[in-house]
Amino acid sequence: MEAISANQVQLMSLERGRARIQTRPHLSGSPREQGDGAPVMSTINETSDTEIHDSESKPFTVKVEIDVMQISLAILSLLTRTWRLGVPRAVVFDELHFAKFVSLYIKHIFFFDVHPPLGKLLLASAGRYAGFEGDINFERIGAEFPASVPVEMLRAFPAVLGSLVVPIVYQICVEAGMSRYASTVAGVLILLDNALLVQSRFMLMEGMLIFFSTLSVLAYLKFRNSTREFGLMWWFWLCLCGISATCTLSVKYVGVFTLILVLVRIFRDFWLMLDDGSKSDLTLVKHLFCRFVAMVTLPVIVYLSIFYVHLSFLYKAGPHDSVMTSAFQASLEGGLATLTKGQPLNVAYGSQITLRHTENVAVGQPCWLHSHAHMYPVKYPDKRGSSHQQQVTCYIFKDINNWWIIKHPDRQDLMVEDPPKPVKHGDIVQLVHGITSRALNTHDVAAPMSPNNQEVSCYVNYNVSMPAQTLWKVDIVNRESDDETWQTIKSQIRLIHVNTSAALKTTGKQLPEWGFHQLEVAADRMVNQKATVWNVEEHRYTRSSEKEKQAAELQQAELIPLKPTYLSFWAKLYELQIKMLLSNQDAKLEHKYSSGPKDWPFMNRNIAYWMSATDNSQIHLVGNIVVWHASTVSVICYLAVLLFYLLRRQRAIFDISEARWQHFVFQGELFIGGYFLHYLPYFLEDRTLFLHHYLPSVAFKVLVLAALGDHLYSVLPNTSKLSAIIKYGTVVLIAATIHAFICLSVFTYGSEALTPQQIKSLTWIDTWDFLFH
Repeated sequence: MEAISANQVQLMSLERGRARIQTRPHLSGSPREQGDGAPVMSTINETSDTEIHDSESKPFTVKVEIDVMQISLAILSLLTRTWRLGVPRAVVFDELHFAKFVSLYIKHIFFFDVHPPLGKLLLASAGRYAGFEGDINFERIGAEFPASVPVEMLRAFPAVLGSLVVPIVYQICVEAGMSRYASTVAGVLILLDNALLVQSRFMLMEGMLIFFSTLSVLAYLKFRNSTREFGLMWWFWLCLCGISATCTLSVKYVGVFTLILVLVRIFRDFWLMLDDGSKSDLTLVKHLFCRFVAMVTLPVIVYLSIFYVHLSFLYKAGPHDSVMTSAFQASLEGGLATLTKGQPLNVAYGSQITLRHTENVAVGQPCWLHSHAHMYPVKYPDKRGSSHQQQVTCYIFKDINNWWIIKHPDRQDLMVEDPPKPVKHGDIVQLVHGITSRALNTHDVAAPMSPNNQEVSCYVNYNVSMPAQTLWKVDIVNRESDDETWQTIKSQIRLIHVNTSAALKTTGKQLPEWGFHQLEVAADRMVNQKATVWNVEEHRYTRSSEKEKQAAELQQAELIPLKPTYLSFWAKLYELQIKMLLSNQDAKLEHKYSSGPKDWPFMNRNIAYWMSATDNSQIHLVGNIVVWHASTVSVICYLAVLLFYLLRRQRAIFDISEARWQHFVFQGELFIGGYFLHYLPYFLEDRTLFLHHYLPSVAFKVLVLAALGDHLYSVLPNTSKLSAIIKYGTVVLIAATIHAFICLSVFTYGSEALTPQQIKSLTWIDTWDFLFH
């Protein structure tokens, strides 16, 4: 009888549920509980038997649900981000760099940037579509764009993507099981945040970065809520999650935190699935395989494809060539290939060469082995003595003192033999400085800046007990066989000192004034390190006016081709990736508007983006103070509520149902986890940081605010005072947000000539720094 009664109760509940569905409209996305207790979003209307019968009788009928609020938010977002998009028609903040990158893309000129290329490729695509020919010539923020630059079109692409963040955040809330009211609040707060708006209106990366980041989270939730495993939409959302997360990473490397977030969530969901006894082993293997394909294999393919397009476009030499190795430069049209065309390919005894260090000491600072007719000081400031022989340095500019002659140890002649005798791996050579005619030498004397290494000099015979030690063994690092010939550009070599087995290297340390602030060269017994690798960049055979016949015969030697040297995509990609990841281009520098992570949550700093030359119209990156403060406090409160529940549950006091608890924990892991994942790593950064680095975290903390308000309102009785406080507090929050947005919009659009009194009245936080003429 108890089982019968239970069934009757279940049927009565079902009938009451159907009656409610028929009397009020269904809200797609309201949470329903599955067997595992995790909230899953329903995307299909529950219909009565009559409705099912009607739909079956009309097989070609399509039913469409329109979310008026989401559409309204999208339209408002597009309007606010595209209004007066061409104003100012001047360079705003980092448009100084990105507009130039667009120009170089269109002209196919190679450039180097520490960030991945997707955002710049999208801007270049918009520019090409608008007919832009790459004619840009400006050097400062505030300079007017030439008439040929389609400013509105170039800014439109990030503006449109930035405007889509608002409806995406709204839909994230819906898919995460929040009410439509909470979703609307989240969308409105994102819509009215001045900082997100400013960053989306110009040729900047963060608008696109946040778009792909939020799209990744939405795709993950859509995938998680899909009810049909391995179906078309299930695959679509899973693949979109992997692709959009990769696109986030491909705009800026900080996008890796979004990729980590969704990867952890997707594979954690799989881990929890292992506890489901209803799933067969084969089904679990299929799940793992699908996740691996969509979240590992597909992202790798997308990432490589983006760089393939990037490197395919940039095939001409440009101003950033010196960042790359000689081999990379030689593969570019019109660069090192032009400089070295017709040079002998094989290095021979008697060759004149320049030796370039393969690892740049800093971005844009290659260096060449160099010497000059100046001696090391007799004693250094620390009272150490030197050999007082001729200085050998690494010089960051091309110079006549960079030339060396390869000499055979058993011959005095510095000319190339007829026929040339090539130098091979393992051969013993001497390097004679071309201008001073002194041989490269090292000995057991401490280097000037690195006492743990040996000093390198050009030998001067002072007729004292310090014999010449000028023999070096050629070690070709990238050889394919032990009898390989030393070749120009291609061969990466180490010069290993015969007497001490130390390898020639540059330490990267700068010499004092006596060394003309050039870079230290030393010899290190630790041979196998990147600092010891060099390559020949420029090369010629030694000529003599008395040996015209020999010179004519030498012309028949194998020469470097006139066309750019071929370098595979994989070799280019590897070199570019290493330099991008290890670059210190964003090193610690003083900047008036720089700030640190401690300044960001409550927006204690702003950034000046642009100021009119004639009045006080100006644009600043400054967020909506109501949104930033309220959402920051909500992160703290969410953690406090979570701790409260944990302490109560530890005492076996369950204030909410298990399903609601799991839902609360899930939202916290996703949103608070996303917030801290995008925020906390900056505390470890040792470079100049700005407020815009914090913007990806802003979207997550707004989601935390919406989730906290929705949870508290759902668990509190409708008649309680706290429930009323949340309801009316939300109205006050929105009203205050609108007021702050309107007040600060003069710094968002730069459309009003402000008086000093107005600027002072809008300096709501003492550390904000606005400008005055």
